[in-house]
Amino acid sequence: MAIDYNWVKSERQQVLDKVKNLSESEFAFNFGFGEGSIKKSLLAIANLYQPSLSNKDGFTSSLENYRDNEQTLNFADVQHYFNAIDAHVDADHPSTAQSIGEEFRRLGHIDTMLHIIDQEDHRIAERTSSRQKVTERLNMTITRL
Repeated sequence: MAIDYNWVKSERQQVLDKVKNLSESEFAFNFGFGEGSIKKSLLAIANLYQPSLSNKDGFTSSLENYRDNEQTLNFADVQHYFNAIDAHVDADHPSTAQSIGEEFRRLGHIDTMLHIIDQEDHRIAERTSSRQKVTERLNMTITRL
């Protein structure tokens, strides 16, 4: 199972590398499917591994309350959650396999959200000429679930 978790970490990092260039508006934009936003999807993925954490060291208390603190969390906070999870996850725990499967489903949602952002005719798509860094959007409505 450890090999599987190392693979999922690699796949997750590829998605995180794409997401880190988003503006805060895009990171929190409610797409209306999955968990709603990329931020919520990533936080939900982090929460999946809570039962399989071998050494909690107070880490899970902040993770348990992520929904209450979601508005103040940014990409660096999400990256910190995943680094802590990777350091403490018990890859042989029975719930890890189910968490991996659920993570890939949600990573698929995030990939779809990134594809929507990348479309030139989408209402939140306004790129710089390099198309690497996404700019803040005008007239965007952000809703809460």
